[in-house]
Amino acid sequence: MLPFFSPKPTCQKFFTYATKTLDFSGLSAGLSSSELADFDFKLGQFKLSPEFVKVSEKLMLMDLQQYDLCQTIANIRDKSERDRMFTELAKIKMEMIRMAAHPEAYESRELNPMQSESQLKPTGETTQTIIDSPASNSGKDIMQLLDNPATLGEALIEAAKLPFRGDDKVRFEQKRQHYIDGLSDHERPRWVGEMKNFLAQYL
Repeated sequence: MLPFFSPKPTCQKFFTYATKTLDFSGLSAGLSSSELADFDFKLGQFKLSPEFVKVSEKLMLMDLQQYDLCQTIANIRDKSERDRMFTELAKIKMEMIRMAAHPEAYESRELNPMQSESQLKPTGETTQTIIDSPASNSGKDIMQLLDNPATLGEALIEAAKLPFRGDDKVRFEQKRQHYIDGLSDHERPRWVGEMKNFLAQYL
């Protein structure tokens, strides 16, 4: 059963990284009572202990992810696609709630940034080879690399060098992680379009 979100969702962020505070009441809006049965939201605001650094960073990324997804949903008219994305939005929100409720279970999960970077490199090429490639000299080339599924990794490596402002660096990393995690043939065109729109302001 799909969550009871409104047809035109109101998008907002729920995690404040500076204070490590999560707005449980706001985050739970739209989720079914059965999904929330195991959690107590009487506190309204939940403050994460400072020692849970990795969880705080992950919550910040997931908060940006749900916010971006919510904004995307607001502009989609196809009902089946909206329903699918509402389901994904509910999953992200529930994961954020579980993460905040049991941070100790997530804090021990190590990330491997070297492995993530290696997944971005085409087989048989080194980072230096990619950097020295003639196709890596301008923003125009980044857009061209994004047009070819075989060079998406190169595009992301070059895009990571752009002078992102404010939260945009985190937004870019979240979008790049989506690529690293794997895109289906159906997801790839939409992801490329969103990435192009995001990077256009810096190119």
